[in-house]
Amino acid sequence: MKQYPSLKEAIAKENYKIELIYDNGEKRVYDFRADLEHPFYQNLRDVELFLKLSVVQGEIMWESGQDFCPHTLYEKSMEIK
Repeated sequence: MKQYPSLKEAIAKENYKIELIYDNGEKRVYDFRADLEHPFYQNLRDVELFLKLSVVQGEIMWESGQDFCPHTLYEKSMEIK
């Protein structure tokens, strides 16, 4: 099984992008817009809800109860140089 760095910090932006900072110092960005089409995440179209995310044990979670797979988040995000 592939080892992924652990997510330490995530910052949601009003354009539905999430800046990610990992324990190895790597910085990445994930564009969440396509995921908003999934019924599970549709309420996160409300920007105020989307912005209220936190990192819990290496994965992102929202106050409204949704979470997102940390492996997918890493694999489909783009490195910030």
